[in-house]
Amino acid sequence: MKCISFYGLKHALLLMLSFLSFQAQAQRLFSPTGNHYDKSKRMVVDQAKIGAMYELQFRKDSTKVNDYTKAQTVLMISNKYLLFGDYNRLVFDSINDYMAESKRNARNRQAYVQWQEAIGKWTYFFVTLTDLAKQQTTVQTYDVLRSYEYTYATPKMSWNLEAGDTLIQGRKCQKATCTFSGRNYVAWYTESIPLPYGPYLFAGLPGLIMEIYDTGRNWIFTNNGFGTMPNHASMYIYKKEYIQDLIVTSREKALTGYRNDIEDFDNLSIELFKVKVERNGKMVPPEANNPKRPSNMLELVW
Repeated sequence: MKCISFYGLKHALLLMLSFLSFQAQAQRLFSPTGNHYDKSKRMVVDQAKIGAMYELQFRKDSTKVNDYTKAQTVLMISNKYLLFGDYNRLVFDSINDYMAESKRNARNRQAYVQWQEAIGKWTYFFVTLTDLAKQQTTVQTYDVLRSYEYTYATPKMSWNLEAGDTLIQGRKCQKATCTFSGRNYVAWYTESIPLPYGPYLFAGLPGLIMEIYDTGRNWIFTNNGFGTMPNHASMYIYKKEYIQDLIVTSREKALTGYRNDIEDFDNLSIELFKVKVERNGKMVPPEANNPKRPSNMLELVW
């Protein structure tokens, strides 16, 4: 298991997240290759005090059992909020903001390379923001064809504490199981970190979740770092005006729409992007009768 030290994480975040407090400018800036940079518009709710890193492995396609996508995710913790998402979202936004600061920054070759790398590494597109006092969670997702946002009561897990222990990151862990949204999960938590939190929405155990996976091993979260977050570790979701065509709706409609976007991607993209092909000398929409793709969302029922 590869360990990401929070010494390295701290310096990376200090370098990249120090730009988060800058104000957006109206000028349009471009890289040498023509890329356009706009500062992201964020709703910042707090500054994280503590962070837990998780390597995520997940199957996008339920029929390809050996094909895993990897992501480096982070759980950001303050006294008032929890935020979970892809670490490279933070990296991308901070570099993007830096490049949007000035023409000189926009043409910084090293920053441009890091910007591209962050895009390539950003593979998990859900962000969950939990208000601990209200016990409400807002979810944004930016993947596939459309973006969705919904807010609902934070789910409470019904855990079974079971016999068994193991070591993860050198910490003794105990076993627990639960059922959530159509999948059965095994979790390993450590009482040496007395925080009842974990990746995504998994919470409620007598210690930090160090690893959790469904019994089919479609979604596997493994802790690979824990410690104090550096300054400027802002906890945020995007403002509605920043995400084009953001659909704010109920959880049921959002997750149903997200699943449909995955499974019917080929047909929906023809409609949404107004794709046309030449036929008999005329540009017409192609026939939208492609077979649906399999999906493998973390939540199966809602």
